[in-house]
Amino acid sequence: MAISKMEKVTIISPKCEEEKILRIMQDLQNIEIVDSVNELNNQYQTRQFDVVNLEQNRQKEDELNQLQNRIQKVLSYLSVHISKAPELLNEVQTFSEFEEEIDFESIQGLLNQVNDWQEKEKVITDEMAEVRVEIENLRQWQYLTVNPNETKDSKYLRSVLVDFSLTVKEKLLEKVEEFSTLFEVVYESQSRQYAFIVFLEKDEEQLKELVSTYGLNVLDYSHDQAPKKIFESLENRLVTLNKEKEAIIKQVSTQHELINPLKMAEESVLAEIDRNHVKEKLADYKDLTIIRGWIESDRAESFEENIKVKLASNIPVLVTFDETKQTEDVPTALKNNKLVKPFESLTEMYSLPKYGELDPTPLLTPFYMVFFGMMVADLGYGLLMLVGTFVLSKKKTLRRSARNFINLFKILSVPVMMWGLIYGSFFGLSLPFHVLSATEDMNSILILSVCFGMIQLLVGLLINGIQLVKKKDYLKSVSESFAWQGILIGAVLLVLGNIVLQNEGLKNAGLILFVISGVLIILIPMITSKSKGKGLVQGMYSFYGITGYIGDLVSYTRLMALGISGGSIAGAFNMLVGFMPPVARFTVGVALIIVLHALNIFLSLLSAYVHGARLQYVEYFGKFFQGGGRKFSPFKPKEKHIDFKVDK
Repeated sequence: MAISKMEKVTIISPKCEEEKILRIMQDLQNIEIVDSVNELNNQYQTRQFDVVNLEQNRQKEDELNQLQNRIQKVLSYLSVHISKAPELLNEVQTFSEFEEEIDFESIQGLLNQVNDWQEKEKVITDEMAEVRVEIENLRQWQYLTVNPNETKDSKYLRSVLVDFSLTVKEKLLEKVEEFSTLFEVVYESQSRQYAFIVFLEKDEEQLKELVSTYGLNVLDYSHDQAPKKIFESLENRLVTLNKEKEAIIKQVSTQHELINPLKMAEESVLAEIDRNHVKEKLADYKDLTIIRGWIESDRAESFEENIKVKLASNIPVLVTFDETKQTEDVPTALKNNKLVKPFESLTEMYSLPKYGELDPTPLLTPFYMVFFGMMVADLGYGLLMLVGTFVLSKKKTLRRSARNFINLFKILSVPVMMWGLIYGSFFGLSLPFHVLSATEDMNSILILSVCFGMIQLLVGLLINGIQLVKKKDYLKSVSESFAWQGILIGAVLLVLGNIVLQNEGLKNAGLILFVISGVLIILIPMITSKSKGKGLVQGMYSFYGITGYIGDLVSYTRLMALGISGGSIAGAFNMLVGFMPPVARFTVGVALIIVLHALNIFLSLLSAYVHGARLQYVEYFGKFFQGGGRKFSPFKPKEKHIDFKVDK
């Protein structure tokens, strides 16, 4: 339960084996590749190492990106029409086993087939849009049974379709009557009138004058049939196009079996893009390729064996491992057992420890479990958590990150049940037995919360003191750790001796310990500082930090507050449904109580998760943990759609 020991690995191989080695590394997922060119040139103070086939690699990467974009667009199109796409099984195959199943010839066929559907749908959709525009343009003229263009070949007659504002209607009609042969109102809205006008060819100039004077809009009618017939044909065409589109959508919606092969193909292409991209970090020296990176020490031997076995060639490949140096930027990989591993996410949210620093995950796990359980504290909620997480964890399509999160709550369900038994709470109902009552023993629960806080602070200070002793910084370990432990323990003894037990021995022991510890906190900075006055001021300021410890202890009272509030809310919900008449209680009441308890569970778990983490980050980690480490990022597939099994 610590940080994995790292080693620098160097692989020297002929260029012809470069792709195979990268595939093996991607499959094993155990090496973080570094910029080998810069590292080697800096190490040997020369520029004799170059990037492997840089231009060729970038051209290949562009081609792969185009293919990946094509697959992505097809998947997006299918996801629109397929309501529930099938999911891939996770962690059942290694990457090498997965790639053996990919057939890109059949994938190209699938892409062409889907693109054909997509293109047909697009053509139909575009035509439907055009038809709708035409329909809207003719909507006011749909009742006109005469084709306005029939007068084009006439020597004496002309016709036009116009619309105008109703405010000019009266004056316009007076003018039109002077020369028009026919004025027919086709449609009238609240603000405009639409009319068909037939007039003599000799009066065309007068009409143009009316158009200008009264703001008439003249419709450019280009069809060879009457508006009514055109409108009906357009509506029929729209119905036909809609049926054709629905037929394509219906056909596409049944193609569930296309989703997974395309996801697998995209995963394979993304992996190849990564292999191509990482080649920019490889060093080229004559006919050799040099790869450098970080590997966990306990996986070094198996990696070397895998390289020899999986290459299966007589061409020699040199693999060497070197110890880390203090000047190197070594990544951090956490290594914990199954119980502690799910809690690594909490550490990562705060900050990873630097390489060589203490991993705080095993040290926060027991405290987080106790605190989380105390803040939810219901046997029924805990059982529900256990059953729910157990069922979900059996789902093989679950992604690795989600599985780790579910495993975290599966573990946390145990302290929730234990504290539920202690408080005697089951879905807000009081059990016939309990150790502490959330309603009658509030003061005891408050004291217990502060005691847990005191224990965690003492542990944090102890860890910090041990780390400083290991660095041989003995005086600092006293002033920043052990003396503060003395302050806290002395304060506890003073309270016990003076208030609780009224024991003079305890009281005096606590007072002596408190005074000695306080003096050490003030004097040690004077001893270590060149300026005694400055050291004294620094020591006194450090002792003023006691107010911060008081604030820390008060912060732990949230353990009591959240635990009691959650139980009280659950009890109030039960009481609310209990007041209902029997008929309503066993009908609407059942649904209501499920919804209310679901809400309370969600809020209780969210509060416990957030406040539990806050206590670790602020009150606990602040005493001993610095962080600032860089996460170990081994070369691996992208895992966009599927998590691969890793052979250790």
